Amino acid sequence: MGSNLAFSQFKEQEFDAVSKLLCGLFDTTKSDLESLYKGIVDDFSKDWWLPHFVHRNFFKSEHQEFQKIYEQSPSIAVDLPSIFELDDGIDDKPTIVILGQDSKSDQHSKGKIHLGTPYGLHHRGSRERLGRTKLYFEMISALLTLGYRVYLTDVYKVWVCDPNAPYNGIKLPRVDQDRFISVLKSEVLAMNPIALVTWGKDSSDSVKAIDLKIQHLSFPHPSGAANGAWKKLMNQSPTFKNKLAYWSFEISKALSQGI
Repeated sequence: MGSNLAFSQFKEQEFDAVSKLLCGLFDTTKSDLESLYKGIVDDFSKDWWLPHFVHRNFFKSEHQEFQKIYEQSPSIAVDLPSIFELDDGIDDKPTIVILGQDSKSDQHSKGKIHLGTPYGLHHRGSRERLGRTKLYFEMISALLTLGYRVYLTDVYKVWVCDPNAPYNGIKLPRVDQDRFISVLKSEVLAMNPIALVTWGKDSSDSVKAIDLKIQHLSFPHPSGAANGAWKKLMNQSPTFKNKLAYWSFEISKALSQGI
C-alpha cells in the first residue's frame, strides 16, 4: 500500500474547522497551516525521514514558569493532525478517528519546533521500515482496506523534552492541558466520524468525560511498552503478527456491529 494512498487530503469544510481550532492553540494562520501541510504532503513518498521545523514561537505556554522550561528545552515536538484514505475514486467513505496522547521527538531542535504528524507516518521510513511505527501503519491500513478514512490526532499536540533529562518528556501544566482538551470534542466532531478509537489508557481516559455520542473503541497502545496489556487481552504472545491479527479481527467485528 503506497501509491494508492491519499494523505491529508482534507475536505474543504474539514480543513476550515480543524485549522480554526489549530489557530486557537498555536500562533499561526490558516494560510501558514496550508503551507506547512503542503510541505509535509510533498515529502510523503520521499525516501527516509525528512525533517520539518517551525519557530518556537509557534506555541506559547499560558504558565509563566513552564514557558521558561519550554524555552530552555533541547527538543520540542508538535504533531499536526493527519488523515489517510485509499485513492480509489470513492469520496464518501466514513471516517474513523484514532486518538493518541501526545507527540514526541528525539531530534534536538534548539530555537525551533520539530513539526510532524501522529506516529510520524508522513515519513516513508516510519511506514515501511521502523518496526514500531510500521505496526501502527499496518493497523491503520486494515481500516483503509475496510473502506474507511482514518483521521489521526493527539490529545496534547505539543511535547516538551525535560531540559534536565534528555529524551524524557515533561508534563504540560494543567492550564495548557485544559486548552487542548477544551477543543478536542470540536476537533473530533468536525470530522463527522462514525467511531473514535483510542490507543492507550491515557487517551481513553481523556475522552471519557467528553459526551461525543459516537462509538468509542479502546485498545492498548500498539507500542511494546503496552505488551503486557496486549498479552492479557489476547491471551497470547504480543508479537507484531499477533497484535495485527487481533486488531484486524476485533476492529472489523466491532465496527460492523456498531458496539
